[in-house]
Amino acid sequence: MKIVYYTSGITGSGRVVRGISIGNALKRNNINCDYTILSSSSFAHLADTFRISHTEIPLEHEEQLSKENVSTSILYETLHKLNPDVLLIDLLWFNLYHFIHELSCKKVFLSHYVIEEFFTIPLESGTISIRPSDYDLLLAVEPFTCSVPMQQINPIILRNRDEILSRDKALDQLNLSDSQKICLYAFNAHPDDFERFKNKYSYLEDVGYQMVYTTNYKGGIFPIVDYFNAFDLIITGAGYSAFWEVIYFNKEAIFENFPLLFSSTERRIKECQEYYFDKNGADQLVDIILSF
Repeated sequence: MKIVYYTSGITGSGRVVRGISIGNALKRNNINCDYTILSSSSFAHLADTFRISHTEIPLEHEEQLSKENVSTSILYETLHKLNPDVLLIDLLWFNLYHFIHELSCKKVFLSHYVIEEFFTIPLESGTISIRPSDYDLLLAVEPFTCSVPMQQINPIILRNRDEILSRDKALDQLNLSDSQKICLYAFNAHPDDFERFKNKYSYLEDVGYQMVYTTNYKGGIFPIVDYFNAFDLIITGAGYSAFWEVIYFNKEAIFENFPLLFSSTERRIKECQEYYFDKNGADQLVDIILSF
C-alpha cells in the first residue's frame, strides 16, 4: 500500500509534524506500507529523525494550478508519479480542486479548526468551494464543527504516553538537575514568536526555574515531546501540535496566542483545554486507512 500525506507548511513545523505523527503511527502499528510526506515546507527534514520519506515541491499559485494549466504543474506531475493508494490531504483542498477527480486512490481530507471562509476561495478565475463528494472521507482532527460534514477523530500527535522518556532519562539526556523546577520555553509557529515572548517570561529564572529554550527555527530539540517528563511547566504557542501534546500529556502550561489567517489559537485556549482523550488520533486514522 502506498500512502501520501500532502500539506503545505509555509510557516511553522506543525503540519509536517502532523505528517510525521501519522507515519510514526503506521510504524507503531506495524503497517507494511510505502509512506511519503509531500510538502513545500522548510521543515520537511524533521521527518529524517523518524526515517520517514519526504518529497519537497515548490509552492505553486493560482495560475499554475488553474484548470487550464494544472496538468503541467509540479503538484500534478508529482502526485501522478507517486501514484498513492491512499491520499491524505491536510487542509489544501483548493490546490487539488481542478484534478482531484482524476486520482483513482482513496482520498481523505483532514482539517483542524478553520473558519467557514476557508472552504470558499475567491479567485480571479472565479470562486471555488470545497466539494465533499471529492473525498472518500472528511475528518476533523480536533473538536470543532462547521458547515462541511466531517467525522471527528482525536487530535493527531507524535507520541503515545508509553513512548516518551522517563523523567530520569530525560533529565540525563538534557543534562539537567532535578534540584529545582524546570520550564520548557518552545515556539515553532512563526520565526519571531520565540524572541517575542522571551522577555515576558524572563522572571521565571529569578524565581528558581531552570529554563530550556528551543525552537525548530534554530535547530532546536526535536521531538521535544520525548522530554516532556523532565518539565514542570511548559510555555508555548497554542498551535495544533504543541497545544494537543500538552493536553494529551496533561502538562502544566501557559499558552500564547498568535494570529492565523483561517484559524484561531485563541479558540483552542478558551474552548479546548478541558478536552480529554486517551487514543491518539494518528492511531485512529491508521485504523480508518486499514478499513478501506
